[in-house]
Amino acid sequence: MSQLFKWNIIYRPFFIVMVMNACVLYFSQTGNTRKFAETISDSLKIPAVFDLTTTEPSVVNDYDVIVLGTPVHGFNPSKELLSFVESLPEGDGKRAILFCTYRLWKGRTFGKLKKELKKKGYDNILCVSTKGREFTEEGFSDPICKITEALKE
Repeated sequence: MSQLFKWNIIYRPFFIVMVMNACVLYFSQTGNTRKFAETISDSLKIPAVFDLTTTEPSVVNDYDVIVLGTPVHGFNPSKELLSFVESLPEGDGKRAILFCTYRLWKGRTFGKLKKELKKKGYDNILCVSTKGREFTEEGFSDPICKITEALKE
């Protein structure tokens, strides 16, 4: 069966989530971004979650949608994620979702990553963020709902 037709259907109260063959890749220095990545994975039933410091960029070839996460460092994406994105294989229209955790402000985090993804041929469909020190289930619900809606389109 073609990867384009591999769907997981997840039933949630009030909505149905259809997740294509997706993976979550993240860099986390303090654990906040890792926690957000795991929450995305658990909520959307995406079993493939990778710490990008131990993952080759070519892993994205196996997935239809990539979800990339970074903490904000100096109002920019982490150098680790930016370098990873620069090393990605050509995307040929593959969909990408970006997420970040921040303390004060997101700054230019998404702008730089979107630019690099576009150069590589990825279609960035959504950017979501959460304040890094305010982790509660309620704090994650809005970004998770936004990701859910983007994946349904």
